[in-house]
Amino acid sequence: MKKRKANDGRATVLDGAHDDVHTVNTNDGGFLSSWFGYFSGRRDGASSSGPSRDENNKSQLDRMEVIMMRVEEKLATVSSLESRCEQLERKCSSLENMLESTSQSTKEHIAKTLKYHEMLIRNQNWEYSAPVYTTDELADADYDEDEAEYIYETSQMLKRSTEALRGGNFPDHIHTRVKGISLYIVDTYSSFGEDTNKELSPHWREFAAALKDFKPALEVLPDDCETFVTFGNIQLPEDMSRLINEAFFNMPFKKFCFEDSYHFHGGMSTIAKMMDNNTCLQKLEFDSIQDLDRNDIATLCSAIHRHTSLVDVSIADCFSNNLGNEMLRSLLRTDKLKLEKLSMPGNALLGIRTGINVCTQLADFLSANPRLKELDLQNNGLDDRDAVLIANALRSNTTLTHLNIDENCVGEAGAEALRRALCDETSLNSVADSNHSCSIDAGNELSMGYHSHDENMNDGEINRAEKIYRLLSSRNETSSNVQHFGNIDVKLLPNVLEAVQKYSISLNYRGSHTVEASSIVYEVMRKWDKARIFR
Repeated sequence: MKKRKANDGRATVLDGAHDDVHTVNTNDGGFLSSWFGYFSGRRDGASSSGPSRDENNKSQLDRMEVIMMRVEEKLATVSSLESRCEQLERKCSSLENMLESTSQSTKEHIAKTLKYHEMLIRNQNWEYSAPVYTTDELADADYDEDEAEYIYETSQMLKRSTEALRGGNFPDHIHTRVKGISLYIVDTYSSFGEDTNKELSPHWREFAAALKDFKPALEVLPDDCETFVTFGNIQLPEDMSRLINEAFFNMPFKKFCFEDSYHFHGGMSTIAKMMDNNTCLQKLEFDSIQDLDRNDIATLCSAIHRHTSLVDVSIADCFSNNLGNEMLRSLLRTDKLKLEKLSMPGNALLGIRTGINVCTQLADFLSANPRLKELDLQNNGLDDRDAVLIANALRSNTTLTHLNIDENCVGEAGAEALRRALCDETSLNSVADSNHSCSIDAGNELSMGYHSHDENMNDGEINRAEKIYRLLSSRNETSSNVQHFGNIDVKLLPNVLEAVQKYSISLNYRGSHTVEASSIVYEVMRKWDKARIFR
């Protein structure tokens, strides 16, 4: 073979080397020039007997197409890998955050446990220093019988509570999830003088000091544990009221309860201050407090309205006149009431008959769908007119789940209005539009009906479907279902079919009187041509 000298600055190419091209970068043409020639099919020194230029071009393009496809596949693989890497990075970041959060929670729990044990260690050598005198010793000190009994009972109670607190325990256990402190003196309603309170001051100081030191024990409790403090027939002069208020400052108790009577210096203002100083407070109870006045109502309602965590208020048997109405009106005067449960039994509300018309305001409040879930108005003298107002409000309310109006003056007319609010059987449409979230306790003599008390039946849609099936079932006995389909809402049909299929089984299981689903379907199919909805 002959070699031909390259005169264009490129290296020589052997004749016949058409399949593999090798270039050497010698000067200006170099690498780019060689590749340009490769793609254009320009082959210096090519044998005239080799493949044509078009064939070479096609061969090279096919080869490049294969190469590009492989490159695209590799790029797709790389992109998929990058996506997986990003997913892994996100998962790793999420796990790191979870571990960090868990670690922080664990550290906090360990820190709280250590503080609790440090408290126990500090109290190992503690002793109760205030003397507890017997009633005879107090009588010898010129206290009368009532005073001696009160001092003895209170000092014994405070000593028992203080010793329990110093030992890291709650003085009163209802069960494992309800623990607290009950400061309650039985059958003592008298107000005592300065000497009596002075005699008890050392015991209150012992209790307040132990309570201040008890916070670590509260902080290691489970989140769902209810902690409470009960005050019953307790008397506190000015200095002791201030001392106890300071002891309860920012303590995470969830419930305050005041029973029978209380005599705090500052009265309701002291209680309101205790509420303001305890941001964890969720429940507030007043039971049989008979000396509340209008100023107390204003102070208490203001404290309830501004509290951020309080959701449950019970005021039972505290009013025997129109002050009960004023209490309820004051609570409802704002649309920002955060309560989820309100109990006001035995407060002589008397509804419309009082002239204050508190039930009109209550109906307006309920119609606006507030956060309130439970309302107890039993034993308040409410009559049929009040029941009708409440029933009308329930037609638009979807948040209230339980209403107690037992032991009132509601007759059959009021009961019927309430029954229709829960289930108006005039038509399938009216059943569907009834209230399906609320149950009403009106006593054994007034049956509200149409509401399952099964704790698994709280869902409104389930109650709705069950009521629809009950109506279909009762009409099936007279084969009258089809004639009532004329005004049915088409959107209701899926609910009707679901109710027929589902609740014929569940209601039979609970012992209710129902008919088989097949019987209702057969009735409708047999009179299909008479069902005006399908025309």
